[in-house]
Amino acid sequence: MRKILVLGATGQIGSALKRDLIGREKVEFLNRKELDFKKIEAIEAKIKEFQPDIIINAAAYTNVDGAEDFREDAFQINSFAIDKLSKLVNAYGVVLVHFSTDYIFDGQKKSPYMETDTPNPLSVYGESKLEGEKFVEENCSKFFIIRTSGVISKNEDNFISKIKKFSEKQNKLSVINDQITSINFSEYISRSTATMLKKIDDNIENESRWGIYHMSGDKAGSWFDFANYAQKLSKLNDPNSVFSKSIIESISSIEFNQKAKRPNYSFLSSDKLKKEFDLKLPNWEESIKEVIKENEKN
Repeated sequence: MRKILVLGATGQIGSALKRDLIGREKVEFLNRKELDFKKIEAIEAKIKEFQPDIIINAAAYTNVDGAEDFREDAFQINSFAIDKLSKLVNAYGVVLVHFSTDYIFDGQKKSPYMETDTPNPLSVYGESKLEGEKFVEENCSKFFIIRTSGVISKNEDNFISKIKKFSEKQNKLSVINDQITSINFSEYISRSTATMLKKIDDNIENESRWGIYHMSGDKAGSWFDFANYAQKLSKLNDPNSVFSKSIIESISSIEFNQKAKRPNYSFLSSDKLKKEFDLKLPNWEESIKEVIKENEKN
């Protein structure tokens, strides 16, 4: 049984990985209190003690707008710590799985982004994540960088939970209509990641599929599309809820005035994932169904 160490245990992907890995692998999870990314060197003691075969880094500074004001924090967690982590991982011969984002692109392409497309981030968050990617590529020989987008889950603090919370405070919701991407259920990402790791299990030393992979459903949409679909499901499940009765208005990025600039188009092509690992994520409609279905139970 392989030993896997997961960093970022309480985040959306980290929480999902608990359900997919525990029982099938020997796994240990570290949250932000147990591993401070400002003191990432402390991970070496854990590597020596636990002797993992694989480290999955699901930890990140994810506040896109907050990064504009707290650049140092964003780079410390998303970049500088990853430099040190990836060097340690490589020195001990461990496989590194590192999650990244569609926000490393500038949105000028207007067609699905491939792994080979040139990044050009528009925000501090995107810059910090791209720099972290580069450190992994430079420092590691056995790694997967998994880029995904719009992660949603049954946890709090994601797009679906936020719009539902906003609906409790105001009757009218303004949602951006000109940023095209996809949103993905954390458990879909977790399951696909676990499957990737299973498929390299028999021959890690001779594995040739290392590198960057996009992991997203095969349908694009806007945040306005996502919000409308979430409300449609909510109306079916709970027609009297505050969210079901809210008015959702379409608004442009310029009108919304976000602090951090986002790409107008950042939909990821996952063709490489399908070709190399025969994996395909469900589309964003299925992702939203999973979250709404769980939320309505509570």
